[in-house]
Amino acid sequence: MCSVQDIEDDFSVRKTKSDESMRKCMKCEEQACVIIRVNDAFCRSCFLQHCTHKFRSSFGKSKVIRDGEKVLLAFSGGNGSSAMLHLVQQGLSKEAQKKLRFKPGLIFIDEGSVLGLSTEQRRKDHRYVLEIMRETGYPYHVTCLEKVMGLGQTSESPLVGTSTTSTSTELTYDNVESDLQKLSISNTAGERLKDMLESAKSMTAKEDLIRRLRCDLLAAVARETGFSKVMLGDSSTRLSVQLLADIAQGRGAQTHLEMGFADDRYGDIIFVRPLREFTSKEVAMYNKLNNVEATVLPRLATKDW
Repeated sequence: MCSVQDIEDDFSVRKTKSDESMRKCMKCEEQACVIIRVNDAFCRSCFLQHCTHKFRSSFGKSKVIRDGEKVLLAFSGGNGSSAMLHLVQQGLSKEAQKKLRFKPGLIFIDEGSVLGLSTEQRRKDHRYVLEIMRETGYPYHVTCLEKVMGLGQTSESPLVGTSTTSTSTELTYDNVESDLQKLSISNTAGERLKDMLESAKSMTAKEDLIRRLRCDLLAAVARETGFSKVMLGDSSTRLSVQLLADIAQGRGAQTHLEMGFADDRYGDIIFVRPLREFTSKEVAMYNKLNNVEATVLPRLATKDW
């Protein structure tokens, strides 16, 4: 009969055999620094090549994005969107062997209205995101989630509060502050959005409502600014959580569109998810190894209710 001592001895042996410090890269046999799964150990170089190949192969398999097409990157400053932006920058750099052929732009959506944040706090939180977008040299746009309340109404007010096509990467305190001042924040639309959000009873319903309003606004901004594709930074981990929530709410029939690489439900605007085969761990390790900084802005789920 087994004793407690035998079980402890057996556990210690198994732990020694799976010691991560002794693992070798599955491709080049060098010292591994990343273990994605049990049998998938990579050194730094092979892991970055693995991520780059997986990112670019998603475009090659789908053939959704054509040469010279304008693609709008949804950027929030988080891990997923930061990794996506870095991969796009690497693919468009002069050192890239096979350069990406689309023309990127950036969009940031302020969601402070659903949290009840003051205008000053919202601008303070977004300064870091604006600095990153300016440093890329890509055209970038800034808007507020409450702008979605005006969709379908006759109005001459643009959806984007900041829009620039400047190729200059010079960054100063004054030009960032100028961008923040242009951020149009409507108290009336914000109150309407909060009232709509309060009608949702559960946290899952609230998050789902915000996600769908965000997609509606992204599609509208893409049309207004001349983009035909919108790129999202959703990882497989996030999509898995979303899948379970959708099935629980009886929307299993839309799974192939919610989880697939391309979502064409908006007609002329197609949403693409190039990170859908990345786990959240892979995204975090990619950012760590490339020194890509990410920020976590306040969200509905982190609000103190």
